[in-house]
Amino acid sequence: MDDSLRGKVALVTGGGSGIGRAVCLQLGHMGARVAAADLSLAGAQATVAQMADAGLEGAAYRVDVSSAAAVQALVDAVCRRWGGVDVLANTAGIYQVGGLDEIDEAAWDRLLDVNLKGAFLLCRAVVPVMRERGGGAIVNLSSISGRTKSDLAGVNYVASKAGIIGLTMCLGNQLARDGIRVNCVAPGTTDTPMVADVGAEGRAVLTKRVPLGRLGQPEEIAAAVAFLASPAASYITGETLNVNGGAFMV
Repeated sequence: MDDSLRGKVALVTGGGSGIGRAVCLQLGHMGARVAAADLSLAGAQATVAQMADAGLEGAAYRVDVSSAAAVQALVDAVCRRWGGVDVLANTAGIYQVGGLDEIDEAAWDRLLDVNLKGAFLLCRAVVPVMRERGGGAIVNLSSISGRTKSDLAGVNYVASKAGIIGLTMCLGNQLARDGIRVNCVAPGTTDTPMVADVGAEGRAVLTKRVPLGRLGQPEEIAAAVAFLASPAASYITGETLNVNGGAFMV
């Protein structure tokens, strides 16, 4: 069993469901103590309960990632509990479909606040802690929608996920001197609660576009996140790893 994160502390936003929950479990299996943070405390608690059933150490926190004060309070709480943060996985996000004329200013602001500003706020809050510990690893979650055209995702969602890639490259460059690696995973459509909103017809359209002929599973995305967070990726920073069943190839 890979225990390369034993003794490390991981903070996972969006840890209450879907990909975030799978990331919490994967990092826990690699030996990390995991702070599962989510807007839904009940969801985060359910994740931690699953971890406990597997003999893994975790703690649940509620956080609104769009609030700088809430983010800082979260990081402070995790540091009080476990002494610091070594791994940050920014998986919190919301989704919207629709054309340009269907996205109003309020919807634009809300989605960018969660998906892009939230990742920025978490990075800003954990970097001083990681510097004190001599380094760390940050993994952001983008999307295939941030890398190529999208027929379903709203322009606000696409812009937020493209922004995540830019944020990753910028911070990967800036923080390399501190021993902090910053990378990104860009999943294709993944079988999570978020996908349920597109309906059966939308799901069929999305599946048809995947050469491997199926949607991704949260555990497959989590494996990529865990790799980038691990010492196995010690010479990788500023990169975006596509995990999409061949739906987008570079």
